[in-house]
Amino acid sequence: MSIQEIILALAAITSVSATAFVVVSVLWMRKLRQTVSSALSESAHQQVRTAQRLGDAIAQVQKQQRNYDQQLQLLAQANSQLRQGLATVATRLDIGRSDNQNSDHTIH
Repeated sequence: MSIQEIILALAAITSVSATAFVVVSVLWMRKLRQTVSSALSESAHQQVRTAQRLGDAIAQVQKQQRNYDQQLQLLAQANSQLRQGLATVATRLDIGRSDNQNSDHTIH
């Protein structure tokens, strides 16, 4: 075996090795791209689901807030009516006391 044949054999082996390396690298890159694409897709779907859940939660909180606002308005109206009722009762009591005091004075 001559030196030229050895060099030619080494060159062929190197060429085959380099080609195999490139082929394996391309296949690995494709697999990596698919894996990354799948991971990003799943992450995006999870974010969409999370956003939907947050939207639903916000809608529920807003609904509860509207209910609380309505209840607060009803309580404020009831409070106002009770105050008016108490003012009316207090006025009647004052009038009743005045009438009693006036009638007590006329009896003596």
